[in-house]
Amino acid sequence: MLIYPVPVAVTQARVQLLAEQAAKAPPRIIADAVLDVFAAKNQAEREAIVDIKV
Repeated sequence: MLIYPVPVAVTQARVQLLAEQAAKAPPRIIADAVLDVFAAKNQAEREAIVDIKV
C-alpha cells in the first residue's frame, strides 16, 4: 500500500466541508463540498500514480 502525505487541496476541501456542515448549509451546498473532497482525493491519487510510473 502506498502511503503519502495528504495534499493541501484535500485538506482544504475537508475543512470547507466541515465549515459548511457547521454553518448548517443547505444540502445542495454540502453535497457539492463532498464532491469537492472526492475530486481532490482522486486528483491526488492520479498525481501519485504518475510519480510512481515515472
